[in-house]
Amino acid sequence: MTADVVITDVDTFAIDLPCPPDEIARGVYHRYVVVRLRTDAGVTGYSFAGPHDPTRWPEVREILLGQDLFAVDRHLRAGLSTLFGSEHAVWDAIGKVVGRPVYDLLGGARTRRVQAYVTVVWDGPLDQSHISPDEIAEAIQGYQRQGFHGAKIRCWRADHAEVCRVVRDAVGPQFALMVDRNAHLPGHTWSYREARDAGLALQEAGVAWLEEPMDRADLAGQARLRHDLELMVVGGEGYTTPAQFAAALRVGAFDAIQPDAGVVGGILPSLRVAALAEAAGVPLIPHGQGGLRLAGWLQVAALVSPAWQELALIPPSLHPNEAWATASAVLETDHLFRIEDGEIEVPDGPGLGLLVDDDAIERYRVR
Repeated sequence: MTADVVITDVDTFAIDLPCPPDEIARGVYHRYVVVRLRTDAGVTGYSFAGPHDPTRWPEVREILLGQDLFAVDRHLRAGLSTLFGSEHAVWDAIGKVVGRPVYDLLGGARTRRVQAYVTVVWDGPLDQSHISPDEIAEAIQGYQRQGFHGAKIRCWRADHAEVCRVVRDAVGPQFALMVDRNAHLPGHTWSYREARDAGLALQEAGVAWLEEPMDRADLAGQARLRHDLELMVVGGEGYTTPAQFAAALRVGAFDAIQPDAGVVGGILPSLRVAALAEAAGVPLIPHGQGGLRLAGWLQVAALVSPAWQELALIPPSLHPNEAWATASAVLETDHLFRIEDGEIEVPDGPGLGLLVDDDAIERYRVR
């Protein structure tokens, strides 16, 4: 190919997929922000992880319209890196032009099957204090029976260590139990002493990792905490540039880093973070998404072969495929991703691997 492939049209909009109100209330995925770009090669690229803020949707068009499809780095530097997963649509179109999955365009897959864990969140109070430890343990056991080998719950309540002990007793020592403090949220940031005391109790309860226990900017505090605890201290989902990850890696802030393929700006920026982590000898475990959005995250997982891929956020008792079942309304296939024995398979089709029905996209478009 010698001539540029030009982006001839760019549209960003929301879709609402058909879903009963009670299932929406339960947490079933039904709304996505779509970035759709068309090219003079007759190829259309999609991302279902566009920016949440509608006031920023016109920026995607301003950056990409009339540009060379293949100039991904230029698009990122022009501002696409600040527009969540919009870059995924560019890669989707490139892969379709070439006829290869995105992972083949960026060096080839290290794996196409990734061990997955579910992040389980109940409807109701965000601290989950309305759910008893036994109910939490029963739900996690359900995912264990479905073939998963790990799950993550929130660590927001006063009895979090007791909850983890009950879960650990129910699932046994081989099942990985993770907890997330989400310390960036108001009222959730622990001091070093609070994080250390909580971490000691959690590791005694058999927790595998403690996620985001302190202020994201307190790299020295997190490094100190990591040194003082045996369980893993992980984080990084909120960092927006490879430079922020480099700073965290430089001081040894985390046992594993968790770039988000939307927050950090896309698939290519995620790989730049992965290169930094590999050079530093620190594992990379991608922060996750769910439903149609996950397609771009899985391309990153194929390229870096992480120990885990997060599937989030899953309403308790639902298998991820049940939580994402509405996706079939805009696909030409009857399922989204194949999940077997706790592993999720990365699609091998061109681009992101989704067979999108464009007529259905228009049918469910929010006008």
